[in-house]
Amino acid sequence: MPYFINKRIEVSRSTPYRLSIQADLNGFSFAVLDDATASCRMLHHHPLPVFTDYNELYTETALWCKKFLPTNVPYSLAHCSFCSPFFTLVPDTVFVPEKAAQILASIHHIHDLDEVYYYPLPPLKAVCIYSIPNALATPILKAVKKTRFYSVAIPLIKIATSLPGHTRVLFYPHQDYLYLGLVREQQLLLCNAYEAPQVNTALYFLFLALHQWQLNPESILLYLAGMCSKPLIQLLSRYFPRIISLTDNNFRLPSQEMNMQYSLMFHPIPPCALSEDS
Repeated sequence: MPYFINKRIEVSRSTPYRLSIQADLNGFSFAVLDDATASCRMLHHHPLPVFTDYNELYTETALWCKKFLPTNVPYSLAHCSFCSPFFTLVPDTVFVPEKAAQILASIHHIHDLDEVYYYPLPPLKAVCIYSIPNALATPILKAVKKTRFYSVAIPLIKIATSLPGHTRVLFYPHQDYLYLGLVREQQLLLCNAYEAPQVNTALYFLFLALHQWQLNPESILLYLAGMCSKPLIQLLSRYFPRIISLTDNNFRLPSQEMNMQYSLMFHPIPPCALSEDS
């Protein structure tokens, strides 16, 4: 049976683990996962203070890596998902790698110290373009050199397209944003981030997306991930008769709330993210 540990422990120096980091400008979570035994060896969350500039972010990230991140163990795969709304999807037929930053900057404000990456999604005939703060990526790379960086949209898309059900929605509130994935069979209809600091705002964007595709809440499967409170779940239950809390079949944590909060972290991401300079 998989087990959950949320404090620093000794891990084997000879067993290859998978390191999964989830970061945003408010904090970090990381998990050391043993896929061979389907066990979570370590799970840790560290909040961050509010930053006024990227120098503070760099310093705090470096301190976090040194204090908490296990760096001297073998990792077969290391990935960091950055929770940020600064991403977009474009058809792969019109995508030009050299113009990735230009495309993203036409939609979102890109900080001067942000690194622009892109991730091909061949089954969807699309490419996801996104930015990662260099002040966050550089200290993590110094600690674990093989780390790849992804937008939270990547695991969201991959999970949403792999879930069972004809038409399903992956509803992922995180901090002040709602990340939403809408899939019909294997077709991705929508993947977007909405500023939704309040529950009513999140519900507005959810129903707006369903209205756009003329979908009835009673005909879809609603998968919940992230920080979904019991009052929010009860509210959603009024409109959606089929609600499923997202969990990873291999890594099950002690409570429903924990499974929803960390399930996106446990999903492995093939390491093919590229930067514009690659």
